[in-house]
Amino acid sequence: MNYKNALIALSSAIVLLLAGCATGPVYQSEWKSNPATSKVSNEYYTAEITPVCTNELYFSKCTSFVLVIHNKSKNNIELDWNKTLYIADGQSSGGFMFEGIVYRDRNNPKPPDVIFENGKLTKTVWPNNLVSFETGKYGGWMHETLGEGERGIYLTALINGKTVSEKLVVRLSQHEECVARCGK
Repeated sequence: MNYKNALIALSSAIVLLLAGCATGPVYQSEWKSNPATSKVSNEYYTAEITPVCTNELYFSKCTSFVLVIHNKSKNNIELDWNKTLYIADGQSSGGFMFEGIVYRDRNNPKPPDVIFENGKLTKTVWPNNLVSFETGKYGGWMHETLGEGERGIYLTALINGKTVSEKLVVRLSQHEECVARCGK
């Protein structure tokens, strides 16, 4: 093959390669929470949840909540993890796991967290029912997305022998936006 034919073949290969890369529009998914943070207050404590979402180009999902509880009473509060439940579209859907809980033991009974007088608890929590194990080279334990709709926590605490429960919910929605090769 002479120099001219080699140059034509190389140019054709580059054009085909570039045409293959320009397949179409690129969309970025973004999760939104309404409200951004759900708050509740009673005579014993204030509590809030904020969903934790990643909004990256090809990887976007909400997997957990940051739970913050401020004890505004003169009593200790025992947060009952065995009766604190994940809410999905108005229904309870299992409990939660958090740092220190072994994945395979996430559905086992958990000891309560104690929030002392005028104390504060901050904890990231993941729904037990949205954890899965993937096999293979890149597998392992995975946190699945919370999904769209009403999501939240049914919080159960024991205060001076009295059970106090509160419901905190947000509405999650996913929006897509074209970020490259959008056209008109």
